[in-house]
Amino acid sequence: MRKITVLYRILFLITAIIAGSIIVSGMEQHSELSTGYYTVSFGALVLVSIMLILFGLELSTSRFVPIITHLIPITLSLELIHEYVPQMTFSYSFLLGLFYLISVWARFTVSEKTAALVLALVHGLSGMMLIVLPVVLVAYYGLPLQLLLISLGGLIIGLEGIFLIIQKMGFLKMSLNTVFSRFPIMLLLATLAFVSGLHV
Repeated sequence: MRKITVLYRILFLITAIIAGSIIVSGMEQHSELSTGYYTVSFGALVLVSIMLILFGLELSTSRFVPIITHLIPITLSLELIHEYVPQMTFSYSFLLGLFYLISVWARFTVSEKTAALVLALVHGLSGMMLIVLPVVLVAYYGLPLQLLLISLGGLIIGLEGIFLIIQKMGFLKMSLNTVFSRFPIMLLLATLAFVSGLHV
């Protein structure tokens, strides 16, 4: 496993500071539900970044970490649906929540490959929503181009998550060191894209 370097720690610290600043800013311009979604997603970013600073990249192989990290695309996609397609809020929340609970159960009861497959379903569904919905909103409804930064953030964090999942499933001939070598900068870039695109 690749050792965490001083540069990696700095990148994780910057990520935690950016995400944490969003939480403490108050977000008065958003509804209580939107604020809740933002708090969970950026709070997960802060928590994961701090844990990686303290315990290193080896923590990424823990069964607990994906449970936290996948809250990021899940809650951000829930916020997009709530804000721009409110009529789908209940059905999408129910579906995604059910899949997430199944993925948590799978992490501790089935083989790692099977658990990774279930997690890929949840990650893929929420990730695709983050990527596709902003494009549709900009292209067909004339919303600000700034929203496309959400798609960029979803693409960045989605690719890293999918690489890690399919590597664990044995379908990717790439070492964990290679996957993790890009993780600090990709997490930071995704955070910057989300903050800029969501105008929080």
